[in-house]
Amino acid sequence: MNDSLTAIYLSNILPAFVYPIGSTIVMLVLATALLTLRYCRSALVATLTALIWLWVTSIPFVAERLAGGLEKQYPPIELSRSPSAEVAIVLGGAIAEPAAPRVELELTYDSSKLLHAARLYRLGKVRKLLLIGGNLPWNAYPVAEAELMRQLLIEWGIPQDAIRVAGQSRNTFENAIEAAQLRDTIKFKSALLVTSAMHMPRAMAVFQHAGIPVTASSVEITAINHPPSIMDWVPSATALSMTTAAMKEMIGLLVYRLRGRL
Repeated sequence: MNDSLTAIYLSNILPAFVYPIGSTIVMLVLATALLTLRYCRSALVATLTALIWLWVTSIPFVAERLAGGLEKQYPPIELSRSPSAEVAIVLGGAIAEPAAPRVELELTYDSSKLLHAARLYRLGKVRKLLLIGGNLPWNAYPVAEAELMRQLLIEWGIPQDAIRVAGQSRNTFENAIEAAQLRDTIKFKSALLVTSAMHMPRAMAVFQHAGIPVTASSVEITAINHPPSIMDWVPSATALSMTTAAMKEMIGLLVYRLRGRL
């Protein structure tokens, strides 16, 4: 069963208070309340806790270990060594729609999955591409993301008849449901699942639980091997974003497991 509109909103709003920025704000609001009530020592402890938490979650040393722990579960494979399959299932989150003030489609960091899918097709690793991804309720753009992905792949020279689009799903669970429904018409017995390496553990678990025969084809590695450096301990917006993304996947795995979706 697909998630209700309320569930979609809650699943995106509630975790925001656990992610580093949201939880830091919550702790600082608590500190302000304690200070107002003249619990000065408790307010100081809450403030220091908030600052330490923000520092810890925004340093590369922590971010790369959290992200790397997820990404190492399904590491990328060189295209020449990639297994073959009948289709490549490409998950959404890869395109910036041409909404004002944009005047055309734009690539995002996650667009690597589209390039990867196009390369798989050109190398003969797959015969068809199945693009899955609709728009979230607060995205008013009228065209589903999967359709925008299709337009870009055609622009890159992928034949129209090699692409199938599924543009109703709004999260990973619904992606798997939509793929399972399309399997009745496409009749594929093997598939490469194309998504980010960080998202792959949850995506693989959900698709396998739905009975879809998928093999991981990971892209978009964020935790890169490099020599230790003092910069590993210097806070950065990039590291904070990486930590947040890793926490999102960990929370998603926990919630899906509790809801019996894995």
